[in-house]
Amino acid sequence: MAFHRVLVTGAAGLLGSEVVRALTGRCEVVGLDVRRGDADIAWHVGDVTDRALVGRAVEGCDAVAHVAAIPNVVSGTGADIVRVNVVGTWNVFDAAEAAGARRVVLCSSDSVVGFTVLQGRMVPPDYLPIDEAHPMRPTDPYALSKKLGEEVAESFTLRGMEAVALRPVFIAHPQSRVEIEARARDPKGYRPGQAGGAQPAAGGAVWHHVDPRDVARAFRLALELDLGTQRFERFFLSADVTLSPEPTLERLAAWLKGPLPPIRDPGVWEANPHAPLYDLRRAREILGFEAEHDARGWR
Repeated sequence: MAFHRVLVTGAAGLLGSEVVRALTGRCEVVGLDVRRGDADIAWHVGDVTDRALVGRAVEGCDAVAHVAAIPNVVSGTGADIVRVNVVGTWNVFDAAEAAGARRVVLCSSDSVVGFTVLQGRMVPPDYLPIDEAHPMRPTDPYALSKKLGEEVAESFTLRGMEAVALRPVFIAHPQSRVEIEARARDPKGYRPGQAGGAQPAAGGAVWHHVDPRDVARAFRLALELDLGTQRFERFFLSADVTLSPEPTLERLAAWLKGPLPPIRDPGVWEANPHAPLYDLRRAREILGFEAEHDARGWR
């Protein structure tokens, strides 16, 4: 482990608790959340919008795994999402810099591209597969908050810090399993929330997903990553397959009701018809990340 003491924000949440488990035994872990979690670590209880609290929590830490956020567009008003996610990210970087922490790994989202959340205006991608250089065009408050979070991160790297922005697709927590199973049984008739799950089945037009254990491992890899002369990196995180019953490009064409965007590497879908829309090569080659789990067998 490149770091000895790591603050995990949102450490009691669904993803944050997985990140704590992934780091336990590799470094000293400190947790911050609105409630105390079950892990046997030092805890700071409160909100990331409290700058003084974040400052106390990060004291003595040399890195931060920033997970705390309003986690999706249906979990709060637009104003609340932007306030918590953007101000919280600012507080984390500002406090980390003041405490002398060298690196922050933050949880961004594939939604920054603008083709993810059906509640927003879906802007088709310029090309496929979508890589980290693709323009960011968020159209909903959650996606906007994540784009602004990445901009906060990049701003602090220009001042000397290091940052890695992880962009997971829909995280398929076990609490969503009944919804994912219901959608798989009746893809055309499924309505979000019909199975009574804690979260509806999501993933955008082609039903992307990634397992929380894989995302947590990506946080560990991002903390261990030798950035060399780089100070800021971005990586998409996804399972190697979507949850759509149709092949990815077939489903996308039907959804767009028109021609597909230019395909720069058709071999991706020739080798794996259910491959995601995102280019996962940088995550694989630089971060050393490859998903170990997928929910395609959930029925």
